[in-house]
Amino acid sequence: MKSLIKWPGGKSSEIRFIQKIIPDFDRYIEPFLGGGALFFYLEPKKAIINDASTKLMMFYSFLKNGSRRRLVEKELHDYVKYWARITTYIKKFGDSLVSLYEEYRFDRITEEEFQSQIQRLFKEKIVPFNGLFLESFCHNQKSLLKHIENNLIAKLRRIKHKIDLANGFSKEMLMQNIETAFRSGFYIHFREIMNKSKRGEIQITDAKEVANYYFVREFCYGSMFRYNSKGDFNIPYGGIAYNTKDFKTKVTNLFSNSVRRLLENAIIENMDFEKLLLKHKPTHEDFIFFDPPYDTEFSEYEENPFTKEDQKRLAECIMRLPSKFILIIKETPFIRSLYETPEFSKRGVKIEKVGKKYTYNVRGRNERVTTHLIIHNIVEVDATNLNMFF
Repeated sequence: MKSLIKWPGGKSSEIRFIQKIIPDFDRYIEPFLGGGALFFYLEPKKAIINDASTKLMMFYSFLKNGSRRRLVEKELHDYVKYWARITTYIKKFGDSLVSLYEEYRFDRITEEEFQSQIQRLFKEKIVPFNGLFLESFCHNQKSLLKHIENNLIAKLRRIKHKIDLANGFSKEMLMQNIETAFRSGFYIHFREIMNKSKRGEIQITDAKEVANYYFVREFCYGSMFRYNSKGDFNIPYGGIAYNTKDFKTKVTNLFSNSVRRLLENAIIENMDFEKLLLKHKPTHEDFIFFDPPYDTEFSEYEENPFTKEDQKRLAECIMRLPSKFILIIKETPFIRSLYETPEFSKRGVKIEKVGKKYTYNVRGRNERVTTHLIIHNIVEVDATNLNMFF
């Protein structure tokens, strides 16, 4: 089984390597679940899963619970339905937008006229548009329309002034970008719903909050986390490549019997990792997988900072464990100083270095190589299986 939700720092690519050293166990414990790649891969019969992110663990809890599960299923299928209806709207009114852009592109109308005609077009089409996005779903239809309108104007301006002059745009490319503007506006509206709910400015049901959270996580760029000075989540829409994502299949999979059975076998917690271990008292029959935030300048997910003091606490907790464990973390001098000690060595703890290539894109596409440490106390492991690039 694969992860259900997009989350930064996932370990799906590492599974084929660490599976060689995973021991037999009675109970699986994961204090930093995130997307839970290893948990969903192993499908343990008995598990404790935890994360500091309240919204994330609320998401998993809703998928587990019978009555709440049905509520969030209905909400998420509404997102699937209305997300698909954007395609219907583009088919109905796309040609009018292309014609208007052509007038603007060849300076037959001014910038101000172009903007006012876009606004007029939305007002003229408001009746059919009302059929696509109900107030009961979007909470504020005027706000949703305004976000789409603003995105469309900004997108077409950029195409004219920065792209079209140099390269030219086919009608197909133009339609794809118009669709992106619509979908981006839709995404931004519901991102705003999430932020307003967090600030207490609007009230939505827990099921709606979980569904909205999943939608935003699924369509935000690169599954990143970033917040502005006001504490608002501000990652943009993923872009043109996200327009054709099979969202319906992903949502349907959330409510499969296999997912339900797996989560029914798990205790779901939302607390600090140390409190979790104290509460559930790991034994020598347990296996614990640690995938904590890295020791970097950015070590905060969903406004949950993880400091050097937290890294020290984690190392101290691991030192006391009777259980078998695997810890994967980015190599830094500080992390090595915590685990490359005589005390850990005496307890049979091994440290293996592995390389990993990351591809990331902020303003351009880049690759970088970083070194991960696989720290574990598993006996009879062939280290040659680990020392390679993933």
